[in-house]
Amino acid sequence: MKNHSGQKLCVRNVPIFNHLTDKEMNEVFSKVHSTGYRKNEHLFMAGDPEQSLYVLHRGKIRIYRLTDEGKEQLIRVLQPGEFTGELSLFGTDKPHESYAEVMEKSQVCEITKDDIYGLMKEYPDIGIKIIEKFSERLEAAEQQTTNISLLSSEERLLEYIRGHVDADDYVKLEMTKRDLSSYLSMQPETLTRLFKKLEAQGDIEKLDNRTYRVLSYPIL
Repeated sequence: MKNHSGQKLCVRNVPIFNHLTDKEMNEVFSKVHSTGYRKNEHLFMAGDPEQSLYVLHRGKIRIYRLTDEGKEQLIRVLQPGEFTGELSLFGTDKPHESYAEVMEKSQVCEITKDDIYGLMKEYPDIGIKIIEKFSERLEAAEQQTTNISLLSSEERLLEYIRGHVDADDYVKLEMTKRDLSSYLSMQPETLTRLFKKLEAQGDIEKLDNRTYRVLSYPIL
């Protein structure tokens, strides 16, 4: 059974759709299927066919891959309004190479590949918005690969802090430290040690397990 309220909110709150008129919104709304997911469920797993675009309305979802050695490599954490499955819109049909795991109770809107193609033909701005976001992700992925290749563990953490500090000098971690260590390609023990080192040096102040305040401007 479809969750119509969730579908409408999902369409209106997502950047790739929120520029549309009410009439156009209603057409998108008719294509969307809204589903609730529990923590630790998967939207898809590696090997599943890529057939849909998934838009997160509420909750958090972690996208990760497994290395040949079976180690997790976190790619990104989806926040409300963000989407995954965009690779299904480009190129030939192929299975997913990553996993999408629900981190907390979430509401997800799904639009099939065929429906998205139809919408993009009728409303080209949707395709442009998706391509713009896709380009941003490619640039971020390239930068992350460069950082992992060239920077030390401490330098990678400092780069993360610089990229996530707000105007009031606070850094709110958007993921668990286990996931952050995977994203920064280091051991959890290394990440813990580096945070404690920055605290001891007076560079940052820990407010809670997810929130820090930057005290030393030179690290920025």
